[in-house]
Amino acid sequence: MKSITTGLFTTAAVVALAGCQNYTPAGDGAGSFDRGKLEMSLPPAVVEQFNSLDSNGDGVIDVSEARSNSDLMGAFGTADVDSDRQLSLEEFADSQATDNN
Repeated sequence: MKSITTGLFTTAAVVALAGCQNYTPAGDGAGSFDRGKLEMSLPPAVVEQFNSLDSNGDGVIDVSEARSNSDLMGAFGTADVDSDRQLSLEEFADSQATDNN
């Protein structure tokens, strides 16, 4: 009986892990825990807007994606603090906070 229970448990564990194979945690890979913490600290509307502008889902807004929003495109150079021609969620959130003040 013990071997049957162990076998069933092992099978259930393998099936559960197989379901996690394509799971991607909140964030953008490296540092995703920090990304998740940042997302949780921001107003949901800001995160939602960022995600809608990040059309390819790579975790940043590049110039081609920013073109869909004229206000963001106009502020892109100022918002892109590290000058990598991409806006991280943090840079985007900071630019939104500046616009609202």
